[in-house]
Amino acid sequence: MAASPLRDPGFLSGSKAPISFKDAVSGFSSSAFPDLSFSSHHGLPALLISEDEIKSLAKPFEFSLVGRFPGRRPSVEAIRKFCFSLKLIGNFSVTVLDKRNVLIKLENDFDYCRIFSHRSYFVQNCYMVVVKWTHHLDIEKDSPIVPIWVSFPHLRPHLFSPRILFGLGSLFGRPLKTDMATASGSRPSLARILVELDVTKKHAEKVWVGSVESGYAQTVIFDEIPFFFLFSLFFFRTF
Repeated sequence: MAASPLRDPGFLSGSKAPISFKDAVSGFSSSAFPDLSFSSHHGLPALLISEDEIKSLAKPFEFSLVGRFPGRRPSVEAIRKFCFSLKLIGNFSVTVLDKRNVLIKLENDFDYCRIFSHRSYFVQNCYMVVVKWTHHLDIEKDSPIVPIWVSFPHLRPHLFSPRILFGLGSLFGRPLKTDMATASGSRPSLARILVELDVTKKHAEKVWVGSVESGYAQTVIFDEIPFFFLFSLFFFRTF
């Protein structure tokens, strides 16, 4: 079934009327997290939240992306219709972050991987770069995390196992998927894995695979940094 562009209840609660803070926090009296701390930090009044609670709050957004428009941004409804046309398998929401950025909140890793791996789109002739959302992301700055194909030439045939391939990708970032030839084993000369890679870091060109006694040094090849990332980096630092 095609996705619905309706409200995502995980983000937009759908409450028909505002509720008081007293009502909103009444269910949190037995929270497993430490109490909020009121202090100061770097000379500023500070609300200090534990890292565990931050991660818990961010959990519903684990499959979220940011649609970034270096130039003109179309209407939110146009972006919603565009996402609907992709025939995603889960529900989604599109909400405005600022005049150039929208939050695309997805329900599953399949839709997330499909949109993020495409890297960029045109929505009503407006260029949109897809950026990974994290709870550390400052939308006024560029995200260095980009989906990059990582290749392992002459990977030994018995290592074309999903578990091993996932492990190899995890050495560099979050693995998203393999290409079809790798998944089917029809091209044993090369394994390719799409990985969320921090392109500002230097990554090893060889890795050790196997046991300490009988493993070997495996060559690693990274695809070029996509043009759209370099363009976005230049544009957002210039304007």
